[in-house]
Order: sequence, then structure tokens, then C-alpha cells
Amino acid sequence: MLSRLFIRNFALIETAAIEFGPGLNVITGETGAGKSILMGALYSILGGPAGADLVRHGADRCQVEGLFEFAPDDPVAARLAAVDCPLEDGQLILRREITAEGRSRAFANGLAVPQKRLRQLGAFLVDLHGQHEHQYLLDPARHAAFLDAYGGLQATVDSVAEAHRQWRDSERTSQRLQAEQRALSDDDSLRQQQLDEIRALAPTADEEDQLAAELRVLENAEALAELSSQLGDLLYQADGSVIEQLGRARRHLDRLVEIDASLSPWGASLEELRVGLEDLAAAIGRYAHGLEFQPERAEALRQRAEALRRLRRKYGGSLGQVLDRAADLERQQNRAGELDAEVAAAAARVELQRRRFATACAALSEGRRAAADSLARAVTAGLADLGMPQAGFAAALLAEEEAQGPVEFEGQRWRADQGGRERVEFTIAPNQGEDLRPLARIASGGEISRVMLVLKGAIAGRDAVSTLVFDEIDAGISGRIAAAVGRKLRQLSASHQTIAITHLPQIAGLGERHFSVRKHQSDGRTYTEVHCLATAERAEEIAALMAGDTVSEAARQHAQEMLR
Repeated sequence: MLSRLFIRNFALIETAAIEFGPGLNVITGETGAGKSILMGALYSILGGPAGADLVRHGADRCQVEGLFEFAPDDPVAARLAAVDCPLEDGQLILRREITAEGRSRAFANGLAVPQKRLRQLGAFLVDLHGQHEHQYLLDPARHAAFLDAYGGLQATVDSVAEAHRQWRDSERTSQRLQAEQRALSDDDSLRQQQLDEIRALAPTADEEDQLAAELRVLENAEALAELSSQLGDLLYQADGSVIEQLGRARRHLDRLVEIDASLSPWGASLEELRVGLEDLAAAIGRYAHGLEFQPERAEALRQRAEALRRLRRKYGGSLGQVLDRAADLERQQNRAGELDAEVAAAAARVELQRRRFATACAALSEGRRAAADSLARAVTAGLADLGMPQAGFAAALLAEEEAQGPVEFEGQRWRADQGGRERVEFTIAPNQGEDLRPLARIASGGEISRVMLVLKGAIAGRDAVSTLVFDEIDAGISGRIAAAVGRKLRQLSASHQTIAITHLPQIAGLGERHFSVRKHQSDGRTYTEVHCLATAERAEEIAALMAGDTVSEAARQHAQEMLR
């Protein structure tokens, strides 16, 4: 339960330390005194939004801290441990700090945590019903959440949402593959034509350079033959050739060696030159002998070069790019062959996931039908306790037929989404003899408050949350009905710590601990303070709730009687 709420520099509250107890805790105060500030402070440590406007004027930061204590066998302790938030000595301290610049920090047992984590922990600890939730009850889109919470169907709801996600994902995959298949099919003839054209020439990446080099030789065959012949003569054949000169050089060297034997290595070097020169001359001779003018070959090379240029201009800036294009066309062709099997497999997966989704929806529908019947009985009985003995209540399950819907049930196809096959809408007949009609259309403010209280009570009975908070659940009611609402809150407080902000004496008088929120001015500043009232002070507070500004002795006596 929430044992202590400490607040510093939050809105109009400079400092407040509130010690809550088990059972029913009531909070009263004049309109505008700051009761909603308490709810805002509590909401902040449960992961609610926080901004610089919450920091008291003149302060550099505000701080809210909540101490939660649990018995060893409290189921909330096990739920917290399951999400890796173990308690320390049976306690959990949540703290929120907000700076005047709007920066916020959150802590759980002294460790910094993100706001999302704070919301996760807060959902296990407190069910906070603010005045805005009356409007939630008027929105049929939110009714399914109430019913599912009552029926303990959250795991089934999550299964439906996950099955829907997987089905939709498989559908998107199937549609993508089909679109790819259509695109490849539309381009099939053009792709084959282009691939045949490239394959017919079968170019290589550097073929144009090779063709140019060969063509240059063929076109200059006569000049090459003449020049190589002249070079051969100069090196080997003609009088005074290089080889002949090397012979003379060898004879001179031999005479030098006869005189100076240390010069003998020069002979080896000179011999290497002679042998190399003979080899070169022989190679030149073979080259010259192999040269011939081939006009047919030259023309064929020119035609091949022109064909490659046309191909390059058509499919890329270079033959390398042409080859890349061919590879891409081949990949597309291979992919087209693979897609038939992939499309068939994807369609089978879609059908499998659709069936799984339909099965999950059927399980959720079955759970909702059982929960709707049980909830109707519980709410009807609860409303009778709250002064509406003739009221009827039902949770209508509304499904919509759809020819191509994903869920097949009772021989029909039905629309379904991540929330299941049916919409849930609460209906009520406030008086005997009236037909059940949508709650949002006919219920008064007081009736809405009572329905909300009964729903919260029904859900709380099946939930492990430790603390229930009601912010003016008594809106629109008074007199005998207010007393009945107070008794219902007192019943809830037997199993859950209950905190109720109220303006009705019938409810305030039933509290086991009573806090008064008061506002006053001092030195030009406004302060909101929270006081825990003793018995005598409670009587005065309750008398003020009954009598207004002028509290009579009769009102005091009535208040004391209420407390007794």
C-alpha cells in the first residue's frame, strides 16, 4: 500500500508529508484548495507527464516521493519481482524530480529509471481514477478494456494483437512478393531480348582495348615488316652490325685479359650481351616472318569494335557496365524462376497466420462472452446497492460481417482487428421496463459515477493492484445515494487500500483516516497544506461540508453522529 507521500515545491504545496493508512482514506477541502494538486503529485511518481509548470514559483526544482510497503505474501511484490524490481525490506520508494527548466528525473529505490519504467511500476501499484475517467466510460472504444480487465483476459488480448501483427506482416510480405512477381513478369520479354543481345556478342571487359591493339598492328603490317627487317640487319645481318662489333670488342678484351687477368669477369659480361643480342635478333626475325596483311581480319575487327560501341552506348558507359547489366538481367531471370515457389509459400503462410489469428479471436470472444455475463450480474448487483435496484446492465458484444473478413464463425466471415472480432459497448436501463440502451446516450452524471465505481470495484476484486484512488467519484450524487457510495468505497477498502477525494459528508464520515486540504495566503504567497485530522477536527470538517460557511451546533452534532 501507499504508506507515505512526500511533496516539496509542487505547484502551491511548499512541503507536505502525508501518512496514509490501510482501509479508506478520505481527502476533503474547499473547491480550489488544491486537492487536484495531490492527485497530480501522485500521478507524477506513477509515470505521468511532468513539466516546469509544476515547480512552485521561485523554486529551482520540485520533488515527489512515495513510499509503498508490502506484506511478504502480497501478490504485488511477486509481480514487481517478475519485472526485475525487487523490494528492499518489503518497501519500494518511487521519486520524481522536476527542475524549473522542465527536466525530469525518476528513481525507484534510489536507482535512476526512465519515465516509461516508472509507468510500468505504477501500473502494478495504483489504480488512479480521476474525474476525466467519467468521460472514458462514455467512450465505447474504451469499454473493451474494462471488460477484458474484469475477465482477466489481458494475456488473451495480447495473443490476439500478436497474432494480428503476424498475420498482417505475412500479408505485407505476400503482397510485396506478388508485386515483384508482376513487375518481373511484365518485363520478361524485354529482359530476355536484352539478355540475348548481350549474350550474342559475349563481350569481355577489356575487349575494346585488345581489338584496338590488334587492329593497329594489322593496319601497319607493311611498316612493321620493313622496320623489323631493318632492325634485324642492324643488329645481325648487315656489314658492321652490332653483333660484328661485339666480336671485335671481344678480341680487344681477350688481349686485355692476357695482360691483366683480373679483367677476366668482363669477358663473361660481354658474352651475355652477345648471347642476348643473338636471341633478340632471332625474335625480331620470327616477328617479321609472322607479319602479314589481313584485310578480312581487319574489317572483322572493325565491325566487332563498332558492335561493341553500339552495345556500350545502349547499356552502359563501358563494357564493364554492360556486363554488370547482363548479370543483373540474369539475376532477375533467376529471381523470376524462384518467385513462383516463394509466392506460393507466402500465400500459405498468410492463410496459416490468418487461421491462428481467427483461433485467437475465437478464444477472446469466448472469454468475453463469459466475462460479459458475469460483469452484467456484478454491475447490476452493485448498482442495486447504490440506489438503482431496478437498473439493468449489459456488455454488448457487437460484431460486423465482412465478406472477406479474416475470422470465420458460425458460417459467416467477420471483420476483426488487433482488438479482436467484436466491439464492446456497455448498455444500461436505469429504470424497470426500459430497454437497454448505450450507456453514453442515456446515463446521467450521477449514474455514470455509480457505474464507474461498481466497475472499478468489480475489476479491483480480480486485480492485484494494492491501492485504489478515486478523485471525486461522487460527482452528481447526494443524500442517500452518497451514503451508499460511501459504503461501497468502505467495502472496497477491506481488500484494497482506498483513497477518495470527496466533497460529500456521507463519504467523508466513513473514512478511517481523514485529510483536509487547505489554502491560505502569507506574505503575498499562496500555500496549500494537507492536515491529518483528529476526531474532533473531523467532526468540524464534516459539519462544514454539510453546512457550508456557517457551521451550526446542530451540524456539529450531526457530524459527530455520522462519525459514531
